[in-house]
Amino acid sequence: MLLSDVRGEDESFRFDSEFFRKDDINRLRQLGLLSHSSLIELSRRIDVGYVGEMTSEYTTDATAPKLIQTRNIDEFIPNDTDIIHISQEFHEQLRKSQIHTNDILLARSGSFGNAAIWLDKETVNSSDIIIIDVDPSKIDPCYLVAFLNSRYGRFQLDRYASGAVQRHVNLTILERLNIALLSEDVRSFVGSLVRQAFKTITDSRACYRAAEDKLLKDLGFLNWSPVDGGVSVKPFSEVANACRIDAEYFQPKFDELKQLLAQCELRDLGGNEGLVNIYKSIDPPSDCYGSEGVPFVRISDFSKFGIEIPDIRVSEEVCSDCRRIKKNAILLTKDGSVGIAYKAECDLEMVTSGAILHLEVKDDSVDPDYLALVLNSRIVRMQAERDAGGSIIQHWKPSQIEKVQIPILPRGVQHALADKVRESFRLRHESKRLLNLAKSAVEKAIEDGEEAAVKFIEEGV
Repeated sequence: MLLSDVRGEDESFRFDSEFFRKDDINRLRQLGLLSHSSLIELSRRIDVGYVGEMTSEYTTDATAPKLIQTRNIDEFIPNDTDIIHISQEFHEQLRKSQIHTNDILLARSGSFGNAAIWLDKETVNSSDIIIIDVDPSKIDPCYLVAFLNSRYGRFQLDRYASGAVQRHVNLTILERLNIALLSEDVRSFVGSLVRQAFKTITDSRACYRAAEDKLLKDLGFLNWSPVDGGVSVKPFSEVANACRIDAEYFQPKFDELKQLLAQCELRDLGGNEGLVNIYKSIDPPSDCYGSEGVPFVRISDFSKFGIEIPDIRVSEEVCSDCRRIKKNAILLTKDGSVGIAYKAECDLEMVTSGAILHLEVKDDSVDPDYLALVLNSRIVRMQAERDAGGSIIQHWKPSQIEKVQIPILPRGVQHALADKVRESFRLRHESKRLLNLAKSAVEKAIEDGEEAAVKFIEEGV
């Protein structure tokens, strides 16, 4: 290790061996051989979104300004899962936290290190997120986000991060990140891939929303707005049958749900006459977790759109008798964030935590993609909201899940909805492929030269 390498890092006040790992130093030297600039030189502003309590400003108005949080920061493109909205007045007060088109967003915690770009025309707000206002006259923001997500951007973020549990990075140090300035041709190729991927994921989301709206319309739920609050009077017999005496269970909106469902053909989800067989998962103690073995899927590793490769593994001995994920099986969460359903597109050599159930369709009376769409709809979400107990962590009992009522549409309609869902997933996979191509092209240009990178992109597209 050269003294010059250490002295060049004065602002970080680090001289430990982990900070000066050989691979990291070699990557920095490799970047130093290329034309490069610091992040701050390519930006007009680097700041942090609002940090503080704001739940009182949340609103259920879907037309109100969106609030982007750490959980929404995926690689390249923010996800739209469980988006929160805030009041227009509060949004206007938080001008420093506003996100505009072409801003790059970095997660400060949780999914730390992910860099996303905001390509929508809509101005939104943010909470506890690093906002990079890129100067487009100096660099294409779509190229910059690809570089930050490449291993040459990520290793710098990881290197400068502090905190053993919740990782975060100092803004002053972040400003010094080295950004490789590849040729205009390569940057243009990479930027166009990111923009094409954004259009593709936008089409995917629109396709899925169309399936959701068609489902609700066909079932008579599309324009239904559940009553908020109110009083519900119940006979003792109904209270006794429900084995519940709390007011939350007997809210008027659940009576409305029951009345609307009564107009549909219904089947129980599980049980002897139900649509699926329900299988439980395992809950090994945390000391069984490791970096080798069978991937162990927890709730944080999947959404209704797919499974991220888990970081945690469990040994074959621990899970030798455990159910693996089978094609067309539906994973359903019963603890914590209850009611998230994902239909597996292929067999996966993975096991799942005890908070996740496996649902396997018994016969051809229901299409698995249609069933997953229904499970993720508000029709089932409201049944989960009514049934689940637990003051801190929600628990949805398998006995309750068995009795969830599933509306059944004619097979032809089911297939048409399922086709929309499958097309949405196809587009989502294509978007991800393009983003991986962009990221890999940056790495190839740095390691193998720009001609190799251009050829790699042309072959990949």
